Amino acid sequence: MKKFFTLLFLVGISVILISWGSDGHYWINHNSTESFPPSMSGFMVWTDSLANHGSDADNRKSWDPNEGKRHYIDIDNYSEFNSTGHIASTYDSVVSIHGLNFVTSNGILPWATKTMYDSLVLAFQQHNWRAAMLHASDLGHYVGDAHQPLHVTKNYDGATQSQNGIHSRYETDMVYYNLSALDVYPGDSVHLITNVQKYIFDYIYIDYKYVDSVLVADDYAQSVAGNTTSTQYYQALYSKTGAFTKMLWYNASHALAELIYNAWVTAGSPSLTSGISNVQNDPMVISISPNPAANFLTIESDQISSIEILNLQGQLIKTYAVNNCKTSRTCRIDISSISSGVYLVAAKNSKGVAVKKFVKE
Repeated sequence: MKKFFTLLFLVGISVILISWGSDGHYWINHNSTESFPPSMSGFMVWTDSLANHGSDADNRKSWDPNEGKRHYIDIDNYSEFNSTGHIASTYDSVVSIHGLNFVTSNGILPWATKTMYDSLVLAFQQHNWRAAMLHASDLGHYVGDAHQPLHVTKNYDGATQSQNGIHSRYETDMVYYNLSALDVYPGDSVHLITNVQKYIFDYIYIDYKYVDSVLVADDYAQSVAGNTTSTQYYQALYSKTGAFTKMLWYNASHALAELIYNAWVTAGSPSLTSGISNVQNDPMVISISPNPAANFLTIESDQISSIEILNLQGQLIKTYAVNNCKTSRTCRIDISSISSGVYLVAAKNSKGVAVKKFVKE
């Protein structure tokens, strides 16, 4: 049992660190298949798996010390970016200019994205469909991170302007309050990319332009609400950021679709085989609603055997008897006795443990 709670704690912490929230990465990856051209129609079976593995890269942070630096780039620490709006695009070039320590300490997101793209090309060439799906999922995560403006700036948490905490408030908490409004990607046509590394940097340069917009919106929301925790604050924050955040999610799904399409074409557009369907054996996944929740929380998954509520430090708050859920996909638990705040709900079945963050009103 102690080992189980240790696992819950580690998974819980990884959830906290997830950019765009786990639901954000889920839907950015999920919606990308809407843009697959008819020649890739067979890959539509990837839709759920790309989504379910959308946060694998974040989960690796708990055990891979090299993973974190792949999720950001403090691009405004590069003097040439501040003067010209660009930096050298290849990893070897930028290291030769600034040195390895400088480059790695400021994050390697664009080059990690290109490396994952190259891995996807190789998996396609080898007809290794399972590996290709997992690489495409990680590629989607890195693309999603690059479309979060606070992942491409040294002022990633508002510290230089005394706005500490804006990173989580914007990318996670605001997303939870407005998920249905942000998930609007209907698909779009995809095109061949001449230079993949340049393509990656181009969307980073565009997304950087929204850094100040997020910080200005935070100032506005605080002036309206007088705090950073109330519903009024998050409504005000979304009123100023919702339109461009929706666009950033749209662009992230489209960029992922274009990169997957280009990787497939570069690999020679390999014919699909029956093996492509063998990507569906995924670990446990849960969905929760509503979020925020006041009195009851509904958890959906297969054959849930236990449900627990934990605080953000991984400490157990409440355990629920869920015998009736072993034969149903839906469990409804009473959370009315829990104090208002942010918690983790952990559900277990024979596949493992799944954790999601929720707000108790």
